[in-house]
Amino acid sequence: MSKLNIVRRCYNCNTILQDEDPSADGYISPEQFQKKGALVLFCNRCYQKQKYNFSDHEISCSEDYLSMLKDAAATDALIVFVVDLFSFETSFPMDLLRVIQGNRILVLANKRDLLPKNADDEILKEYVAHRFRVAKLKVAKEDVVLTSLNSLSKNPALAKEIDKRRERHDVYVVGAGNAGKTLFIASYLRTYKNKTPRSVVTENYHGTSLPVLQIPLDSSSFIYDTPGTPNTNSVEAKLPLEVARLCYPDEPLRPKTHSLLPGDSLFLGGIARVVLLKGNRTAVSFFGSKNIKTLRMRAKNEEDVFLKLISKGDLTPCSTTLSSPSDFDVYDLEVEETGSRDIGIAGLGWIRFKGDKQTFRIFVPCGVSIFTSRSKIPFEKE
Repeated sequence: MSKLNIVRRCYNCNTILQDEDPSADGYISPEQFQKKGALVLFCNRCYQKQKYNFSDHEISCSEDYLSMLKDAAATDALIVFVVDLFSFETSFPMDLLRVIQGNRILVLANKRDLLPKNADDEILKEYVAHRFRVAKLKVAKEDVVLTSLNSLSKNPALAKEIDKRRERHDVYVVGAGNAGKTLFIASYLRTYKNKTPRSVVTENYHGTSLPVLQIPLDSSSFIYDTPGTPNTNSVEAKLPLEVARLCYPDEPLRPKTHSLLPGDSLFLGGIARVVLLKGNRTAVSFFGSKNIKTLRMRAKNEEDVFLKLISKGDLTPCSTTLSSPSDFDVYDLEVEETGSRDIGIAGLGWIRFKGDKQTFRIFVPCGVSIFTSRSKIPFEKE
């Protein structure tokens, strides 16, 4: 499978990285050298000189939140996991996953309406299930329901499916902020009939300070609408609000295709750039907001060109918070698989290409995560 590896040479001085001798060239701390969540490209000497960023891309939940989900695990509750189908691949807090690994899970893959209409729904379901299995949760294609912003209220069968799957146990609705949990709960309540003497209330979950909407289902079980989990590793959290809004699509995606030769860069607005370091000519298609201007560039000083275009406002969208190399994290991706592949940037979108032993270098705002996977929308002939 494709490997997203810690780069073993310093990007700035090209020295081989090592964590054994602080006085020798290429030294970085063992903690950074062995860290899996962020791919560090700079030795300590260059870091001190250039102030390159070593960002933490892991997201985590509060102790109160984990305490609540431990109750869900202990009572064999049904987990309704709501995800944003446009960008969910890096939104799994590892501590949350560890707690709910043994629970039954129903996935609501929301915002289907943002993906191209000709995308195959069965392939999308299997893609989502696969991403959950990568996160070590037992989810099959049959456990995934595709929903849309404009169709949740028209899906009464969803409430029946939840009631059947819960087997008279509690239901905990979880998901990242802005995934669509609030819309789901609102649509659920439109057809909800309270057959218990208890009221629908929002109050702190017992033993915590978390405000949770509690919907009684019978004499002993509830639906708990939990707070959204963090998405601090997404473009949405790292850029000013007005810029982040431009990065998120408001209509079905239309891919923008470019052909890259080794050494070519693809600018994704003034937010990110992808460089083909090694490999044959590769066609890449960007799936993202129509507001994001894409530009293929080949120049010896393409980093300077990129920053200059940002400063002049010639790349849209762009942000004044991205004005120097130290404002970006850098990843290298070595592609081993063939067939349709994606490189995704949390909250920004993804590029699709055919794997052919390429090496890509990806620059993203500090703290933003990337992912690589089989294609969400593979080429039609595959």
